[in-house]
Amino acid sequence: MSSQHVVYMFAMSLDGFIARPDGTFDWLDDFPADADYDFDAFLASLSGIVMGRASYEAARRGGGWDYGKWPCAIATRRPVDDLPNNTTAMDGEPRALLDDLKRRGADGRIWLFGGGQMASQFLKAGLLDTIELATIPVILGQGIPAFGFADGDSWLDLDFARQLSNGAVHSRYRVRTTTSAPG
Repeated sequence: MSSQHVVYMFAMSLDGFIARPDGTFDWLDDFPADADYDFDAFLASLSGIVMGRASYEAARRGGGWDYGKWPCAIATRRPVDDLPNNTTAMDGEPRALLDDLKRRGADGRIWLFGGGQMASQFLKAGLLDTIELATIPVILGQGIPAFGFADGDSWLDLDFARQLSNGAVHSRYRVRTTTSAPG
């Protein structure tokens, strides 16, 4: 039995978008994941990262790579040139991505680092355990949704919600293993 725990942690606009239609997220510039959000503690809790291709490309803009400390699996159907150390690129279902990470030592908390379609795939496969987010007080009107497609109802239980000093709201939900509404 795996001890992997998959957390989809992200920031979204009040209307549910994680990026503008072109994939940019300049609207987050005034809302950094600072000490108030405790992003450093979140990073310290990880054993691995799984991300979609667009998130990988956004993370590599400017040539840097801040995630070499962890085994990282990139979900993609296209070849990736110049992969950083400790990173694999593969076309696979969510379980295959997690199995790849586990083979490379990631058998704890896994960060599902964007995007919305991938989060929906993990949710549908029953492999998403926690959703942790910062809701930013901006309405974008259009963009890339936090969840790429709906496949029926998914119920969540609130762990906490708190206002941050910058006006955003930090909240965390546990994904229910049953599909019924609260009773």
